[in-house]
Amino acid sequence: MTFRPTRRAALLGGACAVAGTLTGFSTRPAFAAGRPLKIGVVSPKTGPMAAFAEPTEFVMSRILAATGGVIENGGVTYPLEIVERDTQSNPNRAAEVTQDLILSEGVDVVLCYGGPENANPASDQCELNGVPCLASDLPIEPWFFGRNGDPAVGFDYTYCAFFDVATYAGAMLAFMDKIAPGGTVGGLWPNDADGVVLSQAFTDGFGAKGYSIVDPGRFDLPTSSFSTQIAKFRDSGVDIVQGIMPPPDFTLFWTQCAQQGFQPKAVIAGKSSEYPASVQPLGEKAVGVSVPIWWTPDFPYISSLDGTSAFDTARRYELETGRQWTAGVGSRHAMFEVLINTLRRATDLDDPDSVRDALAATKLDTICGLIDFSNGPVPNSAKLGLVSVQWVNAPEDYQFPYDMAVVENSFHPTVPVSRAPFPIPYN
Repeated sequence: MTFRPTRRAALLGGACAVAGTLTGFSTRPAFAAGRPLKIGVVSPKTGPMAAFAEPTEFVMSRILAATGGVIENGGVTYPLEIVERDTQSNPNRAAEVTQDLILSEGVDVVLCYGGPENANPASDQCELNGVPCLASDLPIEPWFFGRNGDPAVGFDYTYCAFFDVATYAGAMLAFMDKIAPGGTVGGLWPNDADGVVLSQAFTDGFGAKGYSIVDPGRFDLPTSSFSTQIAKFRDSGVDIVQGIMPPPDFTLFWTQCAQQGFQPKAVIAGKSSEYPASVQPLGEKAVGVSVPIWWTPDFPYISSLDGTSAFDTARRYELETGRQWTAGVGSRHAMFEVLINTLRRATDLDDPDSVRDALAATKLDTICGLIDFSNGPVPNSAKLGLVSVQWVNAPEDYQFPYDMAVVENSFHPTVPVSRAPFPIPYN
């Protein structure tokens, strides 16, 4: 769809919506009128990864409001048009909709997010067609090596701003050391880009730190039962489970753990427990579930576009949508901040190479923290910091029953800790 901001967002931005763009009426220097700049957004709006897409429309509305719906560059005002396509959480469809955005819509830049299932095929299409692309919400290594990236060469047009595996593993180890130091870790790593890359990294990394590893092997998703894995974990005395899987699969796993009497001290559920929609079905069983996370309302950063704090952005999201904040609010906002900054700095917006060069040179303080494409573990990447959170019962004056508390910050010390880590309580 072509995104049209809500009336409220338009009024907040001091602008009026026309065919997916905003024309500002605030006082500005006189600029010549340029052609519309088309931004393609490849989103898993439906399917098992839909939780990733929940905040996207809110963020797009905020970005259009903050910019007045235009980019000013070189004495020219370019209207912004955002065209979003749903991948249905399917890799083949992700490639198809990206190709359509490029060849039919003629987009200037593509933004993609939501795990390798969505971002890798979209990035591949952009690389093939010479279109600048920014990916987020997936670890850097599965994005890079899952696309057969060569660290000696890199990519020409595609970039990723998110956390890397070393930071992810380090944040987990710092948490694990406070829950069950030197314990036994059960790996719930599926047969996909995330599972293959992370299984090796975590086996090596956790083992080197004195943890015993129980790995039942790769498995295909979706699955109807985790009984085999649960039995192996229980029989092996697993203290900590680390998994990486879409929300519906984690919900099934954790529900079956309760049914089968498996009670580890900690469960670190990546790609799922970051999202309120994925833990709501668990009810009280969500308390204590942990995950390293890249953004919370406690992050001490502000938007580079309008100066809004992380806390105020999260609360505004809850007020306007009726949904609980999610880490995707921060990473999606930061992605658009980088986009706007790139388009403002590019020397020739009609030249994809010029836009690509501006993207590659990005060094920007965002609502998620610094995004700097010179600090990644591999070319074309910018790494973010992480904190560990656990789900807790929320205060009585909070409108949602559960919330995430920051419990460990070794890999992002500027973010305050709100409580000590704790073993999962079983009632």
